[in-house]
Amino acid sequence: MRLEGRMRLGYYPLDSREAQRIRRFLQFPNEPASVLDPCAGTGAALLATTENSGSKRYGIELDAHRAVEARTTLDEVIQGNAFDAKAPVESFSLLYLNPPYDFEVGEGKNQRMEKLFLDEFFRWLTPGGILAMVIPFDRIYECRNILSPHFKDKAIYRLTEPDAERYKQAVVFGVRRSAAERNRLSDQAVNRRTGSFKS
Repeated sequence: MRLEGRMRLGYYPLDSREAQRIRRFLQFPNEPASVLDPCAGTGAALLATTENSGSKRYGIELDAHRAVEARTTLDEVIQGNAFDAKAPVESFSLLYLNPPYDFEVGEGKNQRMEKLFLDEFFRWLTPGGILAMVIPFDRIYECRNILSPHFKDKAIYRLTEPDAERYKQAVVFGVRRSAAERNRLSDQAVNRRTGSFKS
């Protein structure tokens, strides 16, 4: 990551016009939905992408100042490391994810933060829940091992505002598969590799 990105802690907030465009793709049920942004920033992006939905908005934000601001727009905000937060699996209807654009620094192999956040938080989505992930286009491939088996009806759209163009951002939409759907996928993959067995 460049020095500018390090100084921002990998924080690249979504332009409000892009958030409004994302909102137009989303349909919410009549009853309130629970939605999560584990990299909430000021909460502006989650608020805009769920505008007029009646959703209960949850956020997690590492930066103390941004967390204070997010508390003015979201229903519940945790200030702290998202990876330390706990929630029941399959408890949110929408996961809005715009993770830091950086590498994890640690012992052993270093991984992209985008992949780490997706791997950690997709489990919090209910089957049939929606993923809306803002990510640099060239990082989508690194997330394929999570996106392919766990999400269906995937769509990728390029973001076009100047900052989004600068960072080559795209939004990835997907619907979380149920365990039964994943099992059927696994069976189909095995059948393709081995052929069908006949007695």
